[in-house]
Amino acid sequence: MLRRLSAIASLAVLGALFVGATGAQALIAPPTEWAVSVSGKQTLKWSFEAEIPEACEAYYGTASQKASGSGTISLSFKSKRPIPAETTLAGNGVKFTSYNVSGSYTAPGSIIKSGKFSVINGRPCGWTDGELEPLSKIADNSECGTEKGKVDVGLSWSGGKFGLGAGFGTLPWGACPGPTQSDMRVLSMSTGCKPKLDEDLIYGETLAAQPIPLDASKFIARKKFSVDTSQDFHCSFPSTWPHDAPLTVDITASYRATFKPTN
Repeated sequence: MLRRLSAIASLAVLGALFVGATGAQALIAPPTEWAVSVSGKQTLKWSFEAEIPEACEAYYGTASQKASGSGTISLSFKSKRPIPAETTLAGNGVKFTSYNVSGSYTAPGSIIKSGKFSVINGRPCGWTDGELEPLSKIADNSECGTEKGKVDVGLSWSGGKFGLGAGFGTLPWGACPGPTQSDMRVLSMSTGCKPKLDEDLIYGETLAAQPIPLDASKFIARKKFSVDTSQDFHCSFPSTWPHDAPLTVDITASYRATFKPTN
């Protein structure tokens, strides 16, 4: 499954973000250069259980069917080299810039994926000894495991909110069950999370953490400081199985960013 991280790209191309009143942008202090070190981790757990009960009152009734699965996707990263950023105190407030013309900044990271999924078909109505057993579907998980590579990282700050986006750009996942198994027959993954999450953040390959408060005074002080957060999300997506059996997804995402002035 190949997915581009549009959220990371959006952060990476934010060339200038402002806070304060509109008006003249007269420079009233020299820019402050920052070296930003980042680290983060995320654990996503998913599970699914659904069943169609046997109904064999008649010979041509309905055989039972049961679907079940679960898995974990763990993401972690830590910058080897600081990410450069710049703040400027101007007449209309603080201007924050972190932009790399050659593409997203990257940090070494890893992602670990494990999962299992099956659909077990019961014996058909009228089955007798000696007949072939019904075939069941057991998802191949032979390519689950660990992938190491570069994690795209983007920083943003606007209106007193700091955002850190991180995730793998593309991953060559093969046979490994995850929260997108088609046999779960999930209706939609666009809504169903508390707090709300964009659908692109539910697959485990992108950090789901949302922007956090960061006052402009931290930049104006021109001293080393850190920000960190840990956030939990619970998602439930109904399916077309009996009783709208839901896919459940639980995510815990955290990160830490340390800003160090270099001039």
